[in-house]
Amino acid sequence: MITLTDEEKNELLQDALSNARRADFNQLSDQPLQLSAAAHIEFLTWASGLSKEDPRSREHPVEEIMLL
Repeated sequence: MITLTDEEKNELLQDALSNARRADFNQLSDQPLQLSAAAHIEFLTWASGLSKEDPRSREHPVEEIMLL
């Protein structure tokens, strides 16, 4: 679970309501960015710091064939 202060929640809400932010996302969707595997892992590592949940507490998915 992600823990945010009320100030951080309000900041995210104001950002979501921003017309400038919507224009930025529209421009990005017109020019898709291809992330390298290293950049993707770096982002996931950063984002994991936002969560209080211990990833070892989750059950691991078990599939016969797992494709990435």
